Amino acid sequence: MNITIKKAGIISSMFLKYEFEQQDSDVKNDIKTKSDAPIHDDLRNAYKLLTPHFVKLCELCNDEALIEDAIKRPELHLFDRENAVSDEFFKYNVHEISIENKKGLNLLTMYGTKNLSTHETISIDIPIVDLDGSSYIYCSQLNDVIDNIKEEVLAYMQGKYGAGNQLEMFADDEENEVDDDALAAEVTMKVVKDRKSKKQVAAEEKSAFVG
Repeated sequence: MNITIKKAGIISSMFLKYEFEQQDSDVKNDIKTKSDAPIHDDLRNAYKLLTPHFVKLCELCNDEALIEDAIKRPELHLFDRENAVSDEFFKYNVHEISIENKKGLNLLTMYGTKNLSTHETISIDIPIVDLDGSSYIYCSQLNDVIDNIKEEVLAYMQGKYGAGNQLEMFADDEENEVDDDALAAEVTMKVVKDRKSKKQVAAEEKSAFVG
């Protein structure tokens, strides 16, 4: 079975919707789906690696040296806002990619947003990029990022989720433990009360008989 990721987008900064082509022998299926399982940080960070490419292709920043450094040394620019070299790339959020094979071309479209100083958000779609034959100067690095995203989406499909699910599981376990303890205490109290009631009844009967 061969799976090809065709489209993938992060929803509400936490979940994933995706489309893929599944080929098994002579049968090919195009499948669209979305999940409410939280995405892993590895997938979230893979999308962040798209930001300097997004900025470059949309001509959103004129500082070529800054863009190049962000592509080559993303750990200094894209993940930790407080310690980043510049605040520039945190204005943008690339949340979806689409890859289409058309007439021998491997065409990429990225979808993102920019946060304005007015606290409003605008949507931005980049020009379509041919991943195999583009004149884009950083096309090789962009291909590496796209391959990484595809790998993380496949891992997500196989169960690589974020910590949210685990925390919920632990919370459920703790809640169940509390409920079990409460139930056990309730049963114990009931047994004690029943024993007291039986003793009281016996004492009353004995007292009546003696009287």
